[in-house]
Amino acid sequence: MSGAEELVNESAAAVPVPLRAIGDAEAASDDNPETTDRIPLPLIAYITLVVLGGAAVIIAGAPTLSAREVEGLIALGIIIMLAQNFELSIYGDSRVSMSIVPTFAVALLYGPGAAAITYPAASAAADIMRPQGKPWYRNLFNYGVFAVVGGAIGWIDRAVMGDELTTGPEGFLATIAAAFAAFAVNTGLVAIAVSLNTGRSLRSVYDDNFLWALPHYLVLGLIGAALGLAYHALGLAGILAFLAPPVMMHVVVRQYILKTARTVEELRSRNTDLEKANSDILRMAECLQETYEGTLEALVSALDARDRETKGHSFRVMQYTMDMARILGVAEGSPEWVDIQRGALLHDIGKIGVTDSILHKPGPLTPEEWVEMKKHPRIGQEMLRDIPFLAGAAAMIMAHHERFDGKGYPEGLAGEGIPLGARIFVVADTFDAMTSHRPYRRALPPEVSREEIIKNSGTQFDPRVVQAFLQVYPDWAREKAAEAEHEESQQAA
Repeated sequence: MSGAEELVNESAAAVPVPLRAIGDAEAASDDNPETTDRIPLPLIAYITLVVLGGAAVIIAGAPTLSAREVEGLIALGIIIMLAQNFELSIYGDSRVSMSIVPTFAVALLYGPGAAAITYPAASAAADIMRPQGKPWYRNLFNYGVFAVVGGAIGWIDRAVMGDELTTGPEGFLATIAAAFAAFAVNTGLVAIAVSLNTGRSLRSVYDDNFLWALPHYLVLGLIGAALGLAYHALGLAGILAFLAPPVMMHVVVRQYILKTARTVEELRSRNTDLEKANSDILRMAECLQETYEGTLEALVSALDARDRETKGHSFRVMQYTMDMARILGVAEGSPEWVDIQRGALLHDIGKIGVTDSILHKPGPLTPEEWVEMKKHPRIGQEMLRDIPFLAGAAAMIMAHHERFDGKGYPEGLAGEGIPLGARIFVVADTFDAMTSHRPYRRALPPEVSREEIIKNSGTQFDPRVVQAFLQVYPDWAREKAAEAEHEESQQAA
């Protein structure tokens, strides 16, 4: 549809164009947008000039009409009127009208005066048949544009082809030239109106809404010329024969568009349902994740309550482990990250299978008691390995007492054969154990644990993990110092 749609909800051509550029500006008014004092004064002046121009074209062309042309003008005028009333809506914002086609036929057969009069007159009749409550100034502007466009088509036809109707090269060139003229006049007049009403630059308005429409004008102009030739050769029968295929095409396209629109709406509705279902699933997954984490934390708290000597140990070791895992390139939130995090938190879960007499013994363990104590990594692994979301953590728990040199337990794994999480954990566990209070000793200074870890790099500990430890050690040492200071202040109080 032509850009006249932007201002007057009608069109002088059959190309789709967005509807709202002017409508948005008018909708911004607080009061009735249908009054002329609600549009800019320059636009009022411009509408007046276009209306006067259209009137001048009609007056200039009126004397050229003859009584013998009335039958053809009425027939083609009715087609224009019907074309205005039977437009295709394309997904709400654009419409397509074929009214320019019979206008080309009128111009070809009867000249500029007939086209300048018939086009706006038939459009006015269409508005009367299908009133839409448009403001009067929109209709006037529309009719002015139609008159000027109709006259321009007729004048170009006559200038190129002469007064004799021909199907030769002159006729083809005349139609192409007339289509160019219709495109330039129609889109140019409307683009100026849109620019005046919205304040946008003329170039911007034209590029966004009209520049792409030229091929439509060329094709529809040729169809209009063919319609004129069919009427010239066969009269009304020629019009009926010519219009039958386009009318059937119109019906088919309309049905296709309606069907497509319904399909799009159905797909949109189904997509909305899928988005809601996906949102519900994500929300359930988040709740399930929170439940997992809450259950694990509750379990670790229960373990800490049983082994009061190491209260808070599991949570601290988990934090230290993840600090080093981050430096070693484990991606946060990845499956490996989650497995290491859960493994560090649950590393002593196997102590559930160790008797209280051994677990709480204040002195050194006997060799037999050590045999029992060393079973807790395997017990923890067996507890968790069949739980899908803890299977990765179970492998780390099994290996959290292995040594880099292969002298650890329970399987004597060495080097890269030990899971990365376990190699990281053992450093974090050593630091926290040495810097925490035990019934048989006070917490050691952080620098003592640092020297011990460095000394055992390559034997008990993975050297690469030790380097990561040294990067985070200053922060850990400051935290330990702050904890010791807080503890002393509480004791003093």
